[in-house]
Amino acid sequence: MTPRNKQKTYFDLRMRPNQEQELETVVYNSGNEELKVKVSVYNASTNQNGLVVYEPIEELDPSLKIPLNTILIIEEDEITVPSKSSKVVTAQLSMPEEEFGGIILGGLHFEKINDDEAESSQAVQIQNKYAYVIGVQLREDDHEVFPELHFNSIRPDLVNYRTAVVANIQNSEPVLISNLDVHASIYKNGESDVLHEKVMNKISMAPNSNLDVVIDWKNQRLEQGTYRLKLTATTEQDQWQWEEEFTIDEEAVALNTEAVELEEPEMNWYLLGIISLSSIIVILLVIIIRLKKRVGKE
Repeated sequence: MTPRNKQKTYFDLRMRPNQEQELETVVYNSGNEELKVKVSVYNASTNQNGLVVYEPIEELDPSLKIPLNTILIIEEDEITVPSKSSKVVTAQLSMPEEEFGGIILGGLHFEKINDDEAESSQAVQIQNKYAYVIGVQLREDDHEVFPELHFNSIRPDLVNYRTAVVANIQNSEPVLISNLDVHASIYKNGESDVLHEKVMNKISMAPNSNLDVVIDWKNQRLEQGTYRLKLTATTEQDQWQWEEEFTIDEEAVALNTEAVELEEPEMNWYLLGIISLSSIIVILLVIIIRLKKRVGKE
């Protein structure tokens, strides 16, 4: 194992195929009570804000062939550190037999286990969590790997119970992307005016990860129809552009019933006036006809 930079506060290691190495970290407890800590290994991923994070995710990106948590194993996933003391946490790193290019990125995640009951306020549970992450970056050579972005999908959705359309793009290569600008615009099909848009500047994408670009619908209802997405992703060296057509169908429109703070649709006063006038004319015609019939009988 060769540290690439001893000044860094994370593990940045140059490894060899099939190499094994122990990684050690020290957890300190300066408090007056014993400290219980949960220790985990998480793979790097990209959140909706365009930040590289180290946290559990439901599904790894299909392009990630060597997840960190499959080659870095914690000896104890829970530790207890006595008051005014420290404890060494050991993780066993076992590199795969086959050589790989680029980087493997993840982190050692330390989270305080709180035995106290969560504070309760008006039936809302509030619990503070304290966590710390030490990054782990592995590589086997210094060959430059270039990013490659792909368009995955687009879907109407609710994000934090608000209407949105979510476009997903993928970084399929084992390289960290920095200073990425993303611009997404949505149009009603056949129209040139931008309906909604999202701009993200100077964001990052983890190696072999995907990013949800959330285009906020501004608390408007999802309306059934065909739409068009224009999406551009740009770095200092590269640019990717996509144009995709998509549909908001009846099933997607049903999401409106679960959304919060939806704006009420604007009243079409012109149409309402025509309907009201037509109703008055019909009523007057009925009255006139009845009066004529009555006069005829007399």
